[in-house]
Amino acid sequence: MPVIILISVFTIIPFLMSVSYSFTNKLLYPKPNVTTKFIGIQNYLKLLTSSTTMGALKNTFLYALMVVPAIIILGTVLAVLVNTELKGVKTFRMIYFSPQVVTMTVVAVIWSFFLAPNNYGLVNSFIGLFGIPAQRWLQDKNQALFCIAVMDIWQNLGMQMLIILGGLQYISGELYEAAMMDGCNSWQKFWNITVPGLKYTLIYVSVSMTIGALKLFTQVYVLTNGGPQDSTTTVVYLLYKAGFINGQLGYSSAISVVFFIIVMIISELQNKVLEGK
Repeated sequence: MPVIILISVFTIIPFLMSVSYSFTNKLLYPKPNVTTKFIGIQNYLKLLTSSTTMGALKNTFLYALMVVPAIIILGTVLAVLVNTELKGVKTFRMIYFSPQVVTMTVVAVIWSFFLAPNNYGLVNSFIGLFGIPAQRWLQDKNQALFCIAVMDIWQNLGMQMLIILGGLQYISGELYEAAMMDGCNSWQKFWNITVPGLKYTLIYVSVSMTIGALKLFTQVYVLTNGGPQDSTTTVVYLLYKAGFINGQLGYSSAISVVFFIIVMIISELQNKVLEGK
């Protein structure tokens, strides 16, 4: 009962309120000459015909396509590498995981110094040693989203590596011994034993990371505010901007409902495709 109450108060009831608000012109800050009224699907029509919204959807999906495959591949490779009894391997595990214990806000602030557009930025100082001119990074519309993706991969890779490492512990060593006796090389053992053995672990990582990537907000809020030229504006940042900056609570609620449906569909499709059903 306590769990049901908490879920109802903080999840179910707010979601139902969002659905109801999405069919109204409700404002975050009421105005004396504007009354809240039912406007049907006008918010949804505005959402579907807005170039800004379509751009935000494009940025969100592009970001997920950059982050999720990279973390799955790199996380699996690192998990296999540290799944040994070599001396010092625990130190490497700690190093890989260490960025996870820092909050994303702090990480974003630190990376803002790394990616400073002038010659004092750490990355620009480094590439300057090779004669490469300083880049604008977060101030360049063609580079900003990619920079945020790299930062997110760096911050989340260690946690996903540990989850995959946990999945590796449940693969029987006898399978590798049998494969070695049959003359299988390292790649054949990895592809035919490790990957199938990690099937459900990789499904979990894939779905959870996709949902996390689609909810991109903090990094954009701290680093770029959706710029430059809306190149890093995502669905959740657009939702925040519409609801809490522009005060359009009804329109913001419509964005949240559409976003919820999109995430549900993508998650379900991922489960069915990855499970082979």
